[in-house]
Amino acid sequence: MKYNLIIIFALALAGCKQSFLDVTPQTYQSSNTFYNTKDQFIQAVNAAYSPLQAIYSGTNVGPGGQLWALAEMRSDNSSYQFNTSDRSGQSLEEIDEFRENNSNSYLSAFFNGSYSGISRCNIILERLAASSAVDAATSSQVSGEASFLRAFYYFNLIRVFGSVPAVYSEVTSTDNSFATASPVASSAIYPKIIEDAVAAISKLPESYTAATDKGRVTKATARTLLAEVYMTQKNWNGALEQLNAIVASGKYQLNANYADNFDVTKENGPESIFEIQYIVGSNSEYSNFIYTFAPWNSGTKVAYLGVAAAGWNIPTQDMLEAYEEGDTRLAASIGRDFTDPTTNTLVPYIKKYQSTHAVRYQTGNNFPVYRYSDVLLMLAESLNETGATASAFTSLNQVRSRAGLAAKTPAQLSSQTAFRQAVAQERRVELAFENHRWFDLLRYGTATEVMTLHAVREKALKTYMVGIAYQAIPLVFPYPLREQLLAP
Repeated sequence: MKYNLIIIFALALAGCKQSFLDVTPQTYQSSNTFYNTKDQFIQAVNAAYSPLQAIYSGTNVGPGGQLWALAEMRSDNSSYQFNTSDRSGQSLEEIDEFRENNSNSYLSAFFNGSYSGISRCNIILERLAASSAVDAATSSQVSGEASFLRAFYYFNLIRVFGSVPAVYSEVTSTDNSFATASPVASSAIYPKIIEDAVAAISKLPESYTAATDKGRVTKATARTLLAEVYMTQKNWNGALEQLNAIVASGKYQLNANYADNFDVTKENGPESIFEIQYIVGSNSEYSNFIYTFAPWNSGTKVAYLGVAAAGWNIPTQDMLEAYEEGDTRLAASIGRDFTDPTTNTLVPYIKKYQSTHAVRYQTGNNFPVYRYSDVLLMLAESLNETGATASAFTSLNQVRSRAGLAAKTPAQLSSQTAFRQAVAQERRVELAFENHRWFDLLRYGTATEVMTLHAVREKALKTYMVGIAYQAIPLVFPYPLREQLLAP
């Protein structure tokens, strides 16, 4: 399923292009007459996916925020290549070094993009509940997709900001938007995330038969989200129920070759549980993050977007050293064949999303969100946390075996703590550059410790860092200034 953007015009009433507080006039299509047919509701739910394209790629139509900056560069996995010729990318440098403020444009873009998606889900769910023109099967599927997406947007929002506005109905007036503008604690939002995820599980299909539906969320997608939510809350038994159901379904398996997960010709494969869809070519639905992740002065040797638009999400030395000897994921994930002609030093770059494409800057690379290997590692972690460590080795070692590594044994991991650390290490290298690391550190409760140690090494390696870099390690990002000013 590639996202049809036509319906965006019909959703303009609560589209939140500048802020979720803004109410945009209806244009092109009346919202009172649009939500009347099966095809219209399918178009509407397609549009509810579309903000994810900008959120994950940071390009194309609408606000985004470049989640890779908030979830990877924020961690010890990646940083940036210092750009001596163009210093206009400092907002991203600030995120990497924990010195951003509430005016940072990437934070407001992520906020706006997320609430754009939420507002579309709210409209769909309300209009669908009031419609008698849509058959039961379509109604269930569309409701399940919208419920999942709303839960997913909110889960990322509270992990980034902590407290955010709780908006669960269509915004129909300026007064209505201001009445819901005040942020509430994440503890008040988690129950609704769980409710939406549970609803999605009950309504979504196990899979789709039509090729045009590839990329839509399934029952397993919603189960994976719910399991991650439960793990964040330390509800390990709740997570196990969802993860075991995914494994028992028999719908997913590891690709024999790790690199196949990122091959543009093998997208939405047997390991894929959810990935953000893009289309190669001049269609406003392409991705170009492989250019953004290239060294800024690499020219055509790698994939050069140009000056300040490139050199981001560069693997750190800590990340390079995280791989064990013989781990096939290193060569598949990180390129190590570019030397900066000015400094004569190696500049590694993310290789796993490289692909051939006809039009420069317009790639068809999807962005993985949930893979079956992620499920196996979450299962191993949850089993360990419930005291079933002996059973957890099977899941952990499936992932290691695919990477060409020897199985871990009870003799090597003789305690719950040792196994916990092994899973964290495995998640780091298996899911590198897929927007998991920072959120994992938060969930483990080790973000401050890990990033404080990382800061010492980064400062020693990068003498150009300003003095206030890593001065504090806050666990949430600043709430966007514009939203503070608009809140009552």
